[in-house]
Amino acid sequence: MTDTRHLLSVALVLAALVQVGREVSAAGGQARERMMSQQIGVFLRSTGREDPAEALPAVKAVGLDLIQISRLPERFYTAEGAQEFGRMMKAAGVRAASVVVVFDGESYRDLDAVETTVGFRPAQLLDARLAYARKCVDFAAALGLKIVTFHMGVLPKDPADPTYKRMLEAVTTIARYAAERGTSISLETGQETGDELARFLDAITVARVGVNFDIANFVLYGMDNPPDALRRLMDRVTSIHVKDGLPPEAPRKLGREVRLGEGRGEVAKCLEILREARFTGPLVIENYVARGGTDPLDELRTARAFIEKTLRER
Repeated sequence: MTDTRHLLSVALVLAALVQVGREVSAAGGQARERMMSQQIGVFLRSTGREDPAEALPAVKAVGLDLIQISRLPERFYTAEGAQEFGRMMKAAGVRAASVVVVFDGESYRDLDAVETTVGFRPAQLLDARLAYARKCVDFAAALGLKIVTFHMGVLPKDPADPTYKRMLEAVTTIARYAAERGTSISLETGQETGDELARFLDAITVARVGVNFDIANFVLYGMDNPPDALRRLMDRVTSIHVKDGLPPEAPRKLGREVRLGEGRGEVAKCLEILREARFTGPLVIENYVARGGTDPLDELRTARAFIEKTLRER
């Protein structure tokens, strides 16, 4: 009888411990969900408002207060301009996670346009683009922001290719410049596979370069499976572009962006990977679905609701 009572007591204790573990785990999951929900933000240009005096209040109108700063009018890229923009953000009740470098003349019409116009690949534009990237780094530093992101352009497959080497040198130059000013750079994904980007980043030793992980770009360029690429790059990810899309329908074309959950980006799975990794960085909605004629702010609200619902359910 004593042994039976002892075994029963042990069983009850174990059951209680299991229940406590479940409750702790559930509480931890809810805390991570709340933390990630607080980090949902907007790529400022996705508001559809070119004037930041209109775009910043628009972010608040969709119930968010975090932005990734897209290209601004040229006057802001000075010490005085940075102070002005900082005051505008404060007045609107908005905070910034990072600055995005958008170069003049970039086109995402198709793969040919991307190869010839985007990032550091066009040799004839390199000096001017390095100068502009430095200006954006200075702007970020003046605002106290630690991350500057950009597309480096289409990376050749062969590391021995002179274009590859030139792009590596350019990114290294900006990485060093940013580090000297207390900031760092993150490269946006999609125009190469996760493995190719990881190998490129491993070759940069002057400073650690991060990844602005765009979920849809891997699909739009027909490059990689987003969840696989995310796992490969997770230790470098500083921010996420929460976006979905469909693959290209013809060679040398790009795919089409769609609403979250309607494409091949496996957005929900990517959010689960981020949650499991205890990711606390920005989840930035970069949404251009409204180009089809809908209201950009309605599209942002729809995207926000999808992210929040997915975080709760998973």
